[in-house]
Amino acid sequence: MEALERPGGPQASGTTRDVTERASALEEYRPRLLATAWALVGYRADAEDIVQATYEHALRHLAGLRSDAALWSWLVTIEMHEAFRWRRRMVRALTTTLQEQEPPAVPDSTNAVDLRDAVNHLPSRVRIAIVLHYMADLPVAQVATAMGTSENTVKAQLKVGLRRLKETLS
Repeated sequence: MEALERPGGPQASGTTRDVTERASALEEYRPRLLATAWALVGYRADAEDIVQATYEHALRHLAGLRSDAALWSWLVTIEMHEAFRWRRRMVRALTTTLQEQEPPAVPDSTNAVDLRDAVNHLPSRVRIAIVLHYMADLPVAQVATAMGTSENTVKAQLKVGLRRLKETLS
């Protein structure tokens, strides 16, 4: 199949098959993206909306992705931006309390429920750092990029988060 030229010059070119394969590969990340979004916002319905918005954005810009190895961190970064957008909309428009549901990916045990509750009670920036680093498996540098902050700030947030979780769970 012939290479399609994309904006950005010859190094940004790829084939239609590459884009189609990447698009189909997105589906394997859905459970992890849903679990991450759920941990960030606390509600399944909103997490599903964030994942859908993440997919829409990713599909529009998939041809610009230079490396398949970066797909997961790229998706999580998009998801972070979508979650921040969602949070801003909720702050402006929230008029009723949403009913919380149980996440499917978390085993139904007392420890898992206690951990989820403890994570939900962390300050939002600390919770986001914990979720992205420990649940989404992103290295500190990528968490810092996704959050728009420095690596040292992320490390401090992780330290505070782990200390608070340890205090809460012990």
